[in-house]
Amino acid sequence: MRKRPLSDKGISKTSGFTLIEVIMAIVVMAIISVGVGSLLYQGTRSFEMMDTRRDLTGQGKLAMERMTREIRLTRCVSGGGACTPSATEITAMTADEIRFVKQDYEGRGFRYDATAQTLYLRQGSTATDPEDILARNVSAFAFGYFKSNGTAATLQAQVWRVTAEMTLSSGAESIDFKASIYPRHFY
Repeated sequence: MRKRPLSDKGISKTSGFTLIEVIMAIVVMAIISVGVGSLLYQGTRSFEMMDTRRDLTGQGKLAMERMTREIRLTRCVSGGGACTPSATEITAMTADEIRFVKQDYEGRGFRYDATAQTLYLRQGSTATDPEDILARNVSAFAFGYFKSNGTAATLQAQVWRVTAEMTLSSGAESIDFKASIYPRHFY
């Protein structure tokens, strides 16, 4: 602050800040505010991304664990020292759906609806049985069916291993899940 004389007698009075001092203070405060605001924004954005990833990961793990557990219990009829599934045990096998009968003769199935981006758990082995939502935000899903030699199976009696590949997405976040499922009674 500068002191300026008020009169010829040499009495001075403090008159305040100069315009340059005020502008410099505003500029410094603006720079500090932008820096702090940027840090807060990045922190909030990181928290939201981690929250989204946590939700997708939890949902994906739950869906894959449920599918693996259920498909492992697929029923088969033993005969001649071998146990292979038939059309009565695996009632449907496509890239986006599998329906089967478990050991306790309870039907189950999993179906992916690409339009709704939803994976469903079917409470039975027919196409008309009720369904529950198993996972949402499923942007891609596919079942694969393989023989014991690793080549693709085209018939129910050839299935030895089932694979499931799923991608969950929300906004810019995307997480892939894969599982190889060996029904415990197929050999």
